[in-house]
Amino acid sequence: MTNVYKQNQRAYDQIVLEFAKRNHVSLDGELLALAQKLVKHVGQDGHILDIGCGTGRDMAYFESQGIAVTGLDLSAGMLAFARREVHAGLALMNMCQLGFRTACFEGAWSSASLLHVPKQAAPAALREMQRILKPGGMLVLHIQAGHTESWEEAYVAGIKRFFARYQADEMKSMLAENGFSTCTVISSHVNNRDWLSFICISE
Repeated sequence: MTNVYKQNQRAYDQIVLEFAKRNHVSLDGELLALAQKLVKHVGQDGHILDIGCGTGRDMAYFESQGIAVTGLDLSAGMLAFARREVHAGLALMNMCQLGFRTACFEGAWSSASLLHVPKQAAPAALREMQRILKPGGMLVLHIQAGHTESWEEAYVAGIKRFFARYQADEMKSMLAENGFSTCTVISSHVNNRDWLSFICISE
C-alpha cells in the first residue's frame, strides 16, 4: 500500500502545473454551496482542516470568508504551489495519520482526496478525520461515484494516479462505522464524472 501513496505523490509532483492550469479557478456550483455550508457551520471562530488541499484553491475561499484553515497534502509540489496562494499553515501529511491533537477542528473539508486512498485504508482515514473533529464538527466529503479501484492516466501522458470509487450506500455505511452521522448525500455529474458529496457530523 505504501507504493500506492508514493506513486500518487510522485504523480502529483509531476502534474502540478497542468493540474493547476485546469483546476485552480474560483469555487462555483455544488462545491461552492458545500463550502458555504461548512463555513456557516463552523462560524467565524471555527477552524477548518482541508485534507488534500492540492493547489490551495479551496483554502483560498475559506480564507476569503475570514475562516481559519489549515491545509495538508501528500505532494510537496502541490504544497509549494499552494504556498503562493494562501497565508494559512500547510503540512506534508498522509490523511491516514493526521498529526493533530484530538478534537481540535470544527470542520474538515476533503474534496477529491479520499478517492486516492485504497479502499482497505479508507476506514483509517475516516477515523482520523473523526478524531480531529470536535463533537458536532462537520465533515464535507466529495468523492467519485463508481465501483472500481484502478490506476488512470490524466493531465500528462504516461503519469497515472490511483482512484477508488464508491456507491452512496457503501460510503454511508463506512462513515457510520467510523463515527459520523450522515446528514445529506448529493449526487452530481461534472466534467464527465459522477460525484457523491456527503455532509456529515462527528458524533
